[in-house]
Amino acid sequence: MVKMFTGGLLLSAGATITVALTDKLLEDSGIHWLGTALRIVVPLAGMALGVYFLETNALLRWLR
Repeated sequence: MVKMFTGGLLLSAGATITVALTDKLLEDSGIHWLGTALRIVVPLAGMALGVYFLETNALLRWLR
């Protein structure tokens, strides 16, 4: 049976909503520099974690 909502999907959706709400709150509060930093840091962290996953995944290493 295929699950529609897995734990990873719910976690990533919740994190996305949290980051968006935090960014909106910071912009409305007048703390523009922190909102801008958040927009830069979050994608960079995602790319770094993606590279880490690709380098350390045992299944991908087995497929090479």
